[in-house]
Amino acid sequence: MYVMRTVAGNIDWIKQLRQRFDKDVKGLMEREPLWQKCRNCVDGYCCGHEIYPVKKSRLNPFRLEEWWLMLEYVKNNFCDEDRKRLARNIFSKRPDCIFLFGNRCSVHPARAWACRVHPYTISFNPGSAYFPVGEISLPSCPSLASAFGIKTGEVLVQKPRVVTQDPINRLVQLKLRKRKPVWLMDASDYVREIEERAKESERTLADWEALLELAGKAGGKGGPLLQMYLEKMQGLKRRSDGSLEV
Repeated sequence: MYVMRTVAGNIDWIKQLRQRFDKDVKGLMEREPLWQKCRNCVDGYCCGHEIYPVKKSRLNPFRLEEWWLMLEYVKNNFCDEDRKRLARNIFSKRPDCIFLFGNRCSVHPARAWACRVHPYTISFNPGSAYFPVGEISLPSCPSLASAFGIKTGEVLVQKPRVVTQDPINRLVQLKLRKRKPVWLMDASDYVREIEERAKESERTLADWEALLELAGKAGGKGGPLLQMYLEKMQGLKRRSDGSLEV
């Protein structure tokens, strides 16, 4: 029998998982200089152009918790002008992530899992329902497209051949088309952990209501707009009596 996890417990676990993951990413960066271009991103390309905006988070089993952490960051760190800018991003209905301010992520320390894993991770976990097994979406950003022999804006997914593995450091070297072998992080262990945790977790209507309440507080005067955006993007609906339906 599974012990159902609370949202608060999941949030604590996600914070700890991120710390471990970021430490592994640092090791990857030291092994593979290519990804330094990602770390020093100058244009925020992947956060826009409908590639990895936050609104595409429905496949993530912990989307409630990740939204909670991002909204908590907004609530604790945004000034009034930041909140106004967030509201303008939502109101504009642009395709880019609402947290992209200019070319920089405004919630970077609290950014979601999808943002953290792109583009230098791959998973070989066969049970994954939301992380393509053995596939990598090659970066099409202006800084990296030429390095992979593709055009800026082009989407190219590959199932590359494994050349070398370093399981101790969760690293794998892959042979991609049009490029010499490149090191990536094998995120399989993290994906398994996420999937196992998802089996033990349950989110109630009260949890979603609490998330919307946090959105209202985080958004300041733009709180109602942020709440409506969140309801729409996460597939939440209101019944005629005002109660929430997931």
